[in-house]
Amino acid sequence: MPLTIGRWRIDRHEGAIYLQRQPNPRCRECGGEGSVDSPLTEHDRIVEPCGCWDPFRSIRIRFSRTVVTERYPF
Repeated sequence: MPLTIGRWRIDRHEGAIYLQRQPNPRCRECGGEGSVDSPLTEHDRIVEPCGCWDPFRSIRIRFSRTVVTERYPF
């Protein structure tokens, strides 16, 4: 279950914590939704991410490390 603090969303998944910045609620282009419609024609629309937010960028913090207990020869 994600936790949201301000513009930051915090998720825990598979031994790591992920921090992702959410859209700016005061953005004039998207109004805090994070996406901007780019109409091509009446029937086709392209939804693109707004410039105030990058949905593909996140910070990953690992909290479980693998400890090597045995030494192998070359």
